[in-house]
Amino acid sequence: MRKKNLLAVTLMVLCVGLMACGGKEKEAETQAQTQQEQQKAETGYVFENKGLTMNIDGNVTDYVAKLGEPSGGYYEAKSCAFEGLDKFWYYDGFTLQGYQKSGAELVYAITFDDDTVKTKEGVKIGDSKEKMTSAYGSNYKQDGNMYSYVSGNMELQFTVKDEVVMGITYALKAE
Repeated sequence: MRKKNLLAVTLMVLCVGLMACGGKEKEAETQAQTQQEQQKAETGYVFENKGLTMNIDGNVTDYVAKLGEPSGGYYEAKSCAFEGLDKFWYYDGFTLQGYQKSGAELVYAITFDDDTVKTKEGVKIGDSKEKMTSAYGSNYKQDGNMYSYVSGNMELQFTVKDEVVMGITYALKAE
């Protein structure tokens, strides 16, 4: 009888110990995820192309100088939302849109044109909604087919139809 009690106590201690380890592991995982989300809130989502990291409100003139001549050309028009001109550079796979603010040329939006480019987290046009939520989580704002992840002064927007990503845009957050 004493051996059975000792065995039962040993098993209970072992189970409690295993649950505590699993709890610490889960706690560490949750803490790491919280730190990643906090870092995203500070820096926003970024787009990487040919070794260049671009972000919303970044200096568009610097990006264009490093990317070179856009293969699809350049277009500008008087802005109806900002001072000065809206400018568009059409590169392979994406369009870079700039605007003027206080005399500076800044990035207003980066829009994916096809499936040859992907987000830093690996999502591209044609991927499943499940891949999107796996990469970015379920903390999105939904408006019809538009799923937006807000971070700082920007939004990462996904257009989803029939559970497939049809469009991706990094954009200045609407105020």
